[in-house]
Amino acid sequence: MRSLPTQLSPLTLIISFAMIGTLLVGDSESSFALDPLPRSPRVGSLRIPLLSYNRVPISKLLSNPTNYHLREIRIAGTVRTVETQLMTRGCGKPYELTVISLEDESGVVDVLDQGACGRNTSAVRAPTLAAGDRVDLLVHVVGGTDGLGGSLEAFALWIDRAQD
Repeated sequence: MRSLPTQLSPLTLIISFAMIGTLLVGDSESSFALDPLPRSPRVGSLRIPLLSYNRVPISKLLSNPTNYHLREIRIAGTVRTVETQLMTRGCGKPYELTVISLEDESGVVDVLDQGACGRNTSAVRAPTLAAGDRVDLLVHVVGGTDGLGGSLEAFALWIDRAQD
């Protein structure tokens, strides 16, 4: 019976790491991983990267809001306006409510970020956005079920600045 080597060669180590998904180049002191994609945090109730959610055009959301009622969807576009106001009711403590008017090639929708009382867990805070910023959002859609196309609300769960 053959015994296992007590020390692995550098080539064996490189092959072992490549099988796991990371390839090391060079010697052990100056190696680096060849991983071109940045790590994306897992977001929403599915705990998957934001880009894994299908992007829904704003016109599709507005034309048939009942299809998206109580669902998490990804929308993207350009910020038209950002309005922030201090709210004193509804949360048990004062908080900033920010309304982001978001426009894509098909329409415009208002997205609400409830600040400290909301569910936006991203590092990007809505009040820091400005007109002209390109963003990618995960939103929770509520309403639009009255059949009249009114009272649709989209609440920010995650905000990312778009990677152009």
